[in-house]
Amino acid sequence: MSTPSSSKRNDDVSDFIEPTNGFEEDDMLTPADNQHQFLESENFEQELGTTGLEDPFSENFSDIARHNIVEVHSQGDLVARPIIVVYAYRLPPNKEFDHQKFLRYLQHTLDKFVDLDYSIVYCHYGLRSNNKPPLKWLIQAYQVLDRRYKKNLKALFLVHPSTFIRIVWNIFKPFISLKFERKVHYVNYLHELNTYIRIAQLNLPQVIIDHDMSLVSTSKTFFGRTPPPLPPRPTQQFNVSLDFILENHPDYMVPPLVVSLIEFLRNYGLEVCHTFLLQ
Repeated sequence: MSTPSSSKRNDDVSDFIEPTNGFEEDDMLTPADNQHQFLESENFEQELGTTGLEDPFSENFSDIARHNIVEVHSQGDLVARPIIVVYAYRLPPNKEFDHQKFLRYLQHTLDKFVDLDYSIVYCHYGLRSNNKPPLKWLIQAYQVLDRRYKKNLKALFLVHPSTFIRIVWNIFKPFISLKFERKVHYVNYLHELNTYIRIAQLNLPQVIIDHDMSLVSTSKTFFGRTPPPLPPRPTQQFNVSLDFILENHPDYMVPPLVVSLIEFLRNYGLEVCHTFLLQ
């Protein structure tokens, strides 16, 4: 299992250094630290459809729960701590899914465990362009699930991470504390989880197991005879030529990913220091 590298932070970037006593502050920056803090202008209560006086856990989540995107195992790891498993392949298409209600459902689910030590296992397999949550929603989720939810989170396992996951992680790193970063682990193969979690007790869906077996088989093949490369997909933007990208995205003058990154930085990163600092 590999862990995202925790590179040395510049001393000037004091806004991102965790508090000395561990849990005094949220993992994100606070207004006192930086009056232009990341996402400070967002009204998340309004976007979530609730106010501070309403109970966000009183609504009916049966329409969300029926998809079984989130499963809870009360004694999943080696020391009998709860495990929350999230399956990306069970996310419905974006056009048919209420992401704001799903975020409230996550709060509703995690609220039962935030006072205990717990871990989250995110199975990335099955995340497609048609069911991938918007980047803005991911940012919103990190902000809404504040210190109360992060304090007792012992580990966040990213199972079968793709290049997309690693790129998104690198984009988020300037806004994430070292304390939270240490909790995130890449898991390339399911057997790597055995050190921490009783995999058999998770009752993983067969589609996840089959995908893992395929990855293991491919990995073994690379040590022998390298298989012929597969043709690139029309949506692929890495390891392909610029002409290929623009040919498959005729409405763009530059790769769509570049447009998304610039839009993200324009909306959320203009006041953040050292975003492009090389260390």
